Amino acid sequence: MPGITNEEVYEVILKNLSSTNERNSIIYWDKNLLQKGDTVNIGKKIISMPFKGYMIFVDLEPKVNWGHPCLYFLMNSRTNELKVIKEEFPPYFEEYPESFKVIRRYGKKPPHDRYFEIFNEIE
Repeated sequence: MPGITNEEVYEVILKNLSSTNERNSIIYWDKNLLQKGDTVNIGKKIISMPFKGYMIFVDLEPKVNWGHPCLYFLMNSRTNELKVIKEEFPPYFEEYPESFKVIRRYGKKPPHDRYFEIFNEIE
């Protein structure tokens, strides 16, 4: 899906989150379009992308140290079909790639898409 927006990705993910999870989580989207067979960091594992698409990471408990429950959504760029993977660790432990963006923080739009500070609440 060329030109997919943060809002469109968010709407697809929202259908798979409870309202409590949405309000308490931070949702990240790696905007790097992955090809089928590309490697994807899923916590401490590396898997093969099952289709052409995107990786969305949902930290369900951002204010808690790792490991704790989190979700990975692999989204097919053509059909928006999702593969959901439960994990306990983030995709990156060091620097986040430039393609890694925040699309929601505690149920709200962030002031900018690289707003990784987990303890600052958005008014």
